[in-house]
Amino acid sequence: MLKYICFFITCCSIYEYINVGPYIFGSRYWLMKVHLSFIIPFTFFLSVSNSVNSQLQKIYLNPQSNSNGKQSSFVDSIRFIPLETERKVILPEYFELEVTPQLFLVKDYTNGKLLIYSRQGSFLKEIDYKKKAENFYPVYQQQKNQVVFFGNNKNFLLNKRDNLVIRLNWKNPRNRKYFRKYIIDLSDTSFTVKKVAPGESDIMNAFSFYGDFYWQGQIETSSLYKDSLGYEIRIYKNSEPVKAFFPYNRINEPRFLYTQESSFYSKTDTSYIHTITRPFCDTIYKLVNDSLFPAYQLVLPLENSLPPTFFTKPFKNKTERENFNQNNGWLLHQVYNFYETTSSILLLVQYLNNLEFYIYQKNTNTTFKTKNIRPDSSQYNLQLLTDFNLIKSGNRFYKAFTVGRLVTYFDQNKGILPPKELEDFLKRKPDNATPVVVEFKLKN
Repeated sequence: MLKYICFFITCCSIYEYINVGPYIFGSRYWLMKVHLSFIIPFTFFLSVSNSVNSQLQKIYLNPQSNSNGKQSSFVDSIRFIPLETERKVILPEYFELEVTPQLFLVKDYTNGKLLIYSRQGSFLKEIDYKKKAENFYPVYQQQKNQVVFFGNNKNFLLNKRDNLVIRLNWKNPRNRKYFRKYIIDLSDTSFTVKKVAPGESDIMNAFSFYGDFYWQGQIETSSLYKDSLGYEIRIYKNSEPVKAFFPYNRINEPRFLYTQESSFYSKTDTSYIHTITRPFCDTIYKLVNDSLFPAYQLVLPLENSLPPTFFTKPFKNKTERENFNQNNGWLLHQVYNFYETTSSILLLVQYLNNLEFYIYQKNTNTTFKTKNIRPDSSQYNLQLLTDFNLIKSGNRFYKAFTVGRLVTYFDQNKGILPPKELEDFLKRKPDNATPVVVEFKLKN
């Protein structure tokens, strides 16, 4: 373990790795500033680790059963935004909602369609991208106000090794032929799908972060690397590396052998502040501009904690790793979708073979599994506190449903009147597949 502790840095001490899980940020968190770069020696990482861990606010992930808890105790200020009916629009039961400052983007992956609505619910355009960008997925980039489709050229079959060889020679413009890229400029109300040349950031899996900065959080190991020094997080500006955090051995690091991982960031209400999480780590960080601060520490029950040998004993092959994951499905993997308000934190914890969504209340230092929080008639029996299709924008949350759920509810509860914003909409008898957006806040 000591051999690798410099790679974990401020994440976890030896003993904390035995009985804790991922990450979180907390009250008066800027107690010690970790400002790391390519040139800082590993000895500095060692000196920071122990001092920071002792100052982090702990969040104990031993949730209350709360089987009788009502969603209305957590959720407030519900408002419905029905999306304009359009005869051609037929959505599957499950689809993804994206919220931009001016638009709602409804992503229908099943049928390869992107539906664009105003924030007031007016239908603007349906885009069928399946023929142009088969097996591509629309990604909204806030900095450029674009929807981006990027993926492999279907005329070439590339495996994982091929992709790495291309990335190691990513400055060669001929490598662009292996990829395809399309964009939709959302500031152009024609919403035309345009083919563009893939850039270096696309091939390198670097994402627009804020301003001129790009984020690269892909983590992998391979014997193709000539230099063993890799970083879990790399920040670029205009294609030039400016910051790197959390070094690891990218040839044979035990944590990352026979798998591909990524560091993850969640946006906050401030463009240059992001919440950062890492695979197999219990600490949640904040990145302010290009400076990193440890924030919260998630403390898991012992049965969810990875054994010390996980970090020191390499897996022999991919099969052995897959069997370990299958046989230890509730051991910690990573935190995703970290949403914070003044009163609460919503976070999705991925275990090796399972997922669980939690809500943490700051004033009582209490954590609940959201699946045990039951909706009630005051909120039309809609389950709002689930990770699927939930997105935060500003100080409000948004979740999309098909209207069929509401139609069924009001048919079964004749004595309950629909809210005013739904009355005229429901009278028009919309197709059950028509989407409705629910806007809400968490109670203070």
